[in-house]
Amino acid sequence: MKKKRSLAILLTAVLVTGLLAGCGNGDKKEDSGADTKKDGDAVTLNVILSENDQTKDLLNYFDKFKEETGISINYEIMAESSYMDKMTLGMSANNQQYDIVMASPATLGTLLDGGWVQSLEPYLADSELTDADWLAGLSDSMLSVAERDGERYAVPYNMGVNILYYNKAMFKEAGLDPENPPTTLSDVLAAAEKLNDPDNGKYGISFRATREGNANTFLWAMLWMACGGSWEDSNGELDFSAIGGSEAVEATDYFAQFHQYSPVGISSYGYEEAQLAFEQGLTSMWIDTSLLASNILNKDESNVADDVGFAAFTEGHAIGSPWMFLMASKTEHPNEAWQFLQYVSGYDVQMEQVKSGIQTGPVRTDVLNDPDIGEYFNTDLAKAVNYGLEHDPISNYFPAINEMTEIRSLLAVKIADVALGKQDSQKAITELGTEVKDLLKRDGVIK
Repeated sequence: MKKKRSLAILLTAVLVTGLLAGCGNGDKKEDSGADTKKDGDAVTLNVILSENDQTKDLLNYFDKFKEETGISINYEIMAESSYMDKMTLGMSANNQQYDIVMASPATLGTLLDGGWVQSLEPYLADSELTDADWLAGLSDSMLSVAERDGERYAVPYNMGVNILYYNKAMFKEAGLDPENPPTTLSDVLAAAEKLNDPDNGKYGISFRATREGNANTFLWAMLWMACGGSWEDSNGELDFSAIGGSEAVEATDYFAQFHQYSPVGISSYGYEEAQLAFEQGLTSMWIDTSLLASNILNKDESNVADDVGFAAFTEGHAIGSPWMFLMASKTEHPNEAWQFLQYVSGYDVQMEQVKSGIQTGPVRTDVLNDPDIGEYFNTDLAKAVNYGLEHDPISNYFPAINEMTEIRSLLAVKIADVALGKQDSQKAITELGTEVKDLLKRDGVIK
């Protein structure tokens, strides 16, 4: 656990040196049930991607990858709200449908416990398969973002932290100082109340609130960590009872109170809807990962690109939110899959995405140490991300156990019920703690 936390701390050391501010399409995979194909020496890898600005842009590099390697990419890309279920279904079959998958910490436990992805240790140790320059640009802690029993399973693609996005113009109109944004949850709540103006179609804040895909639990985790919550005890060991503690009650209260100053229909909002509400000027604030900053800064799509500000939370912990690539355990083409993992996390792709403004969470030290890196990142964003990364962020915000999907489902229902006034937070969280304990006892995780 300590090693996983250290990855964000180590990233900070290079970020502060100058951080923050192609090609053709692959073949979109229409039928995810297609098997990996091989025509003569030509290999086609099946890849599933969670859709965001970075991965949509990544598709533009697939033709170049084919030119360089002869390997074709047959891809499927979909919104995060439906991605998790589709990816899990495709990997759980005896005949796995994908060679490469993306994952966040939320689904890592399911992939590892199911034996659906393979250790990368044999490839990392093989100098004939692993490019030395590629390996030198990734820190040990970055390569340990998905580690179990001394085995590493994933190559990181990007890393973000949770931040507050806010509209400086709307702050000024409401009499708030845009140069001194709220940095605690209590201050965010007070600002949301002052900024809320439903009679004129303006609201204080947007966020992930839908139960679909357990999306509301990602925001809740941000709130929980900001309130001082953690899965660890004082000795750094996992303590699952923490989910029923006082910090969880406080986080649930904030989750429910934010609903009072949000748009009608917030309970159906995933990150896409929350982001859209903010970038169209419907809401004055938005809480989410810094990885989405490129969307808001895109003047072709965002109405608030010139007015957006970024702020870190100064209480509790930030969460480090990596997306990573993993290799299927039953892929028929592991060496080719390993080439793909190195390519998408390599210097050339990451640097080009940084230069285009798409990639706001590069993971490579050689990219972050580039002398011109500061030209490509927003200064306010740099400060917010640096602060979050410097103050002991937690990347293992949903521990990598198979039961975590079920735990998140229980949590999603409880916090939604509190937000709707069906339960008070103390009762809901107390019940949640009991349910989680029973679930873990059932599976032998705890005694």
